[in-house]
Amino acid sequence: MIARRPFLLAASAALFPAPLAAAIPPGGRLVFRVLRNGAEIGTHSLAFTPVGEVVQVEIAIDLAVRLLGIPVYRYTHRNRERWAGDRLLAIDSETDRNGTPYRVGARADGEGIAVEGSESGRYVAPEDAASTSYWHARFLRTHKIDTQGGRLLTTRIEDLGEETVPVGAANAPARRFRVSGDLTLDIWYDRAGTWSGLLFAGEDGSAIRYVRT
Repeated sequence: MIARRPFLLAASAALFPAPLAAAIPPGGRLVFRVLRNGAEIGTHSLAFTPVGEVVQVEIAIDLAVRLLGIPVYRYTHRNRERWAGDRLLAIDSETDRNGTPYRVGARADGEGIAVEGSESGRYVAPEDAASTSYWHARFLRTHKIDTQGGRLLTTRIEDLGEETVPVGAANAPARRFRVSGDLTLDIWYDRAGTWSGLLFAGEDGSAIRYVRT
C-alpha cells in the first residue's frame, strides 16, 4: 500500500514527483465530460496556443442540470490565461453562475500578480501563484487564485499515489492528489504532468466527476 503523504501548500516543489512538470497535451487541447452522479451535464475544455515563450490557454465550461428536461441550473465560464513556463502572467475570466455574473482580471507585475475580482476586490497575489484552471501542475504546490471570483485560496495537498483513470476509450495511469482547505477536491495528473481527472462535491452534495475524452 502506498502511504498517504500530506504536504503544506508552501512546500518545496522538490517534494512533488518530477513527472508533474507542466505538460501541454498532444494536439494542444483537453476536453472533459462533466458528470453529476453519473449523468452527463456538460463539458470543460482547454485549448493551448504557444506564442513565442508564452502559452495562451482558452478555457470554456458549459454545464446545465435538468429536471424532467427543464434546466434548473446553468453554469458558464470563459477564461483566457497566459503562462510563461511555470509563471502565470494573466487571467481574464467571466462566469455566469445560474444568473449571477462574476469577473476576474489579473496581471503579473514587478510586485507579484495584481488581481481584481468580483468576490475579492483588489489585491496583489504572490508572484508564484497559480490559477484554479487545474491544468498546470503548479496548482499542487503554490497559492491559488480562484478564477471565478478572484479570491486567494489556501489549501493542503495529500498525495494518494498512482491509480488508473478513464481517458477516452481506455484507462491510463495517473497520480491522485487530495486538496483540502479553501478548496476541496481530488485531482489526477498523468505521468507526463497532464491533467487527467477531477472529483468534487457539488453545492447540493452531488458527486461531480470529470472524465477526460
